[in-house]
Amino acid sequence: MSAGVPTAAIGAAPPARGNPLEPEPSVPNSLQDDIIVTARPHTDVHTEIPPEVSLNNVVIQSLGAVDLTEVFKELAPELGTSPAAPDEQSRAPIVLVNGQRIAGFSSIKDFPPESVARIDIFPDTVALQYGYGPGQRVVNVVLRDNYRALTLVGRYTAAPENWHNIYRTKIDLIRIGETSHWNAGLDFSHQDALYAGTTVAAPGAVPSGTQIPNHTLASQTDHLTAAGTVNRMIGATNAELNASLDLDSVQSRPGLSQIDADLLTSQGLSDLISGPYHRLDQTVHAGTSLTLNGKAARWRWSAIGRLDETTRETRTTSAFGDGGLDTILLPSPGLLGDRCATLAAAGCVSTTTRRASGDFYLNGDLGSLPGGAITAAVRTGFAFSDIRSVSPQQAAVLRRDEGSAQGNLDFPLTSRDSPIGKLTVGVDGAAHPVSAFGTLTDVGGTFDWQPIRAIDFLASYSHGTQAPTLLQLGQAALTTPDLREYDFVTSGTAIVQRTEGGTTNLIAGNADVMKARLQAKPLPAANLTLSAEYTLQRAHDPVVSVTAVTAETMAALPSRFTRRNGNLTALDVTPINAARRSSQQIRWGINYATGFGSYWPNKDGSPSTRRDQFQIALYDTWGLQDKIRLVDGQPTLNLLDGDFISDTGGTPTHRVELQTSIATHAMSLDVSGVWQTPTSEHDALNPANDLTFSNGITLNLRWQINLADQRWLTHLFPRIKGNLNLSADNVLGARLRVHDRLGNVPSAYSEAYLNPTGRTFRITLRKRFRS
Repeated sequence: MSAGVPTAAIGAAPPARGNPLEPEPSVPNSLQDDIIVTARPHTDVHTEIPPEVSLNNVVIQSLGAVDLTEVFKELAPELGTSPAAPDEQSRAPIVLVNGQRIAGFSSIKDFPPESVARIDIFPDTVALQYGYGPGQRVVNVVLRDNYRALTLVGRYTAAPENWHNIYRTKIDLIRIGETSHWNAGLDFSHQDALYAGTTVAAPGAVPSGTQIPNHTLASQTDHLTAAGTVNRMIGATNAELNASLDLDSVQSRPGLSQIDADLLTSQGLSDLISGPYHRLDQTVHAGTSLTLNGKAARWRWSAIGRLDETTRETRTTSAFGDGGLDTILLPSPGLLGDRCATLAAAGCVSTTTRRASGDFYLNGDLGSLPGGAITAAVRTGFAFSDIRSVSPQQAAVLRRDEGSAQGNLDFPLTSRDSPIGKLTVGVDGAAHPVSAFGTLTDVGGTFDWQPIRAIDFLASYSHGTQAPTLLQLGQAALTTPDLREYDFVTSGTAIVQRTEGGTTNLIAGNADVMKARLQAKPLPAANLTLSAEYTLQRAHDPVVSVTAVTAETMAALPSRFTRRNGNLTALDVTPINAARRSSQQIRWGINYATGFGSYWPNKDGSPSTRRDQFQIALYDTWGLQDKIRLVDGQPTLNLLDGDFISDTGGTPTHRVELQTSIATHAMSLDVSGVWQTPTSEHDALNPANDLTFSNGITLNLRWQINLADQRWLTHLFPRIKGNLNLSADNVLGARLRVHDRLGNVPSAYSEAYLNPTGRTFRITLRKRFRS
């Protein structure tokens, strides 16, 4: 992200969907109150490793979410999905449903929270036992039996600092039986644009009698999703078919303020004054998948096939005569496969990705040891994909054929009755033939020791090689002008054009990862879990993006920075292979939940197992080391101590995440928050120019009211039902604040550009019709 302009303001896709061109991979790239489960139900994960966290349906509903997408977002502290450093991406977990593999989270992302009985979160070692690679946690979503509902959602969000409005409406129909389920839904959201007060234009570019249209600080976005899933038993085989269509549109006006124009003039660069522009960024994604799960004697098997196609097209034209941004604008599904007509189509950039993939998974028992059965997991798969990109600078077509074969063996050496407790060791290996990169290999091992039931020690090691993605290699180059960027070499703000896209000469990287995790449940009668995990990673040739303009990054990558008269004018942030990177961290925390009060009555008046609930999760990610060398022969950068490669700062030493909720039958309250230690950039030549990056405390509140349980309201409106959710995001108005030792804020880090929206308040009304 540019230091001065939010991602949305330069025409990027909506951040909630991640990279819209990256298809969801089909292969890797109980707190039930007062209930004790002694046998493994058919919905449980087939592993001896205990879950880190188990949340019942009372806690899940108390989060104030409208679907599982928002549930997973609220559970980020428990899932450990937040990136540890600004230049890293979030780590999505592997999702299972009722203990079985699915094609991807998209199969259940629209399910309402009321349809879920329990969510179990497992360490990433369990991923190996389900045919996936290490490095991602496993989440098992257990669905309720015999649940059916039509859910209507209406939401309004406002930012009181500038009355920036966001709207959302959703309809979802779901039916869950004992062995099958289906759902279908539509989800639409719209966000208004936020405009700057003044805008300048290039000399002579303003038509006679025309006012200069103001540029945007925040883009206007529109999003529509139509999706459906059908899950049925066909004989002894469980079959699931999923299909989805996503339409996204982002409208913005990049441009310059008077301050920006004055800066260019003072630098002797007045000829670079341009704009404003009208940018239309549209994305269409269509995907379908088929998943089969079954059993054959003692073996469990699964087969998954996926087809995905995504097109992103960005058009940039003059803002004069554009007639203003359309109130609502969604792309046609016919945009799929569309390409800019010719290389001469100025201002048009398009990228289309296609992927067909499939894999087969087998898990079962090979034999017995004193500690139990030897379990084996085998997965084989294939993927055929291509990317077609067109921009004024280039046209490219890249194709990739992939295969995969992976195996995992777990040997239970001792049982729980042994004097040393239960001890299990595992080995795993994989081979991935990838066109243009040869055969990439992975090897690893695990060590799981449970001296007593209340303590579990888990250690793992993996060495893996990974090829860059097709997007990293071949995404079309997109250049955005008139962006503020802080130049740490001159200690001042620059107006630049920034280029992003793919880099064709990336190579495969490899990494060694070692983890040691200790989990304890010290009070058998309480749902209290204490955990600590140490991670050591050594990576060679990792793919990174460098967005910070420092003396160190310029010395390592001089061709990526363009200067005139000593002033920065252009910046290339396309991905590169760094020479090496090493990191160490400890993630430790507490998770506690308890029921209190009387049990809630069922509809027929009989007591249930559900009652009022309190739950809290608190985690701290403690960075011990994060060093990177961009190019061999250049100094190593310490991202924890004054160096950085991202223009939003270095790696924080501590990142603390909180999520807590209290729920009664009538209402619930959920509180979540994030705080991280500030980071600093050190200027060895002039310490007065040192900059400090601080984020403050981000605090979010969710208050959910069950309207049918409000006697004063039902007395006035006897037939009223549904849930009313009142929410406040970023209550304290936290922003990334950048300042020098005197408290001065560079214009590249103006709060109006970093976070123009600020705190937001929203009201959500959910109405469920159950048969």
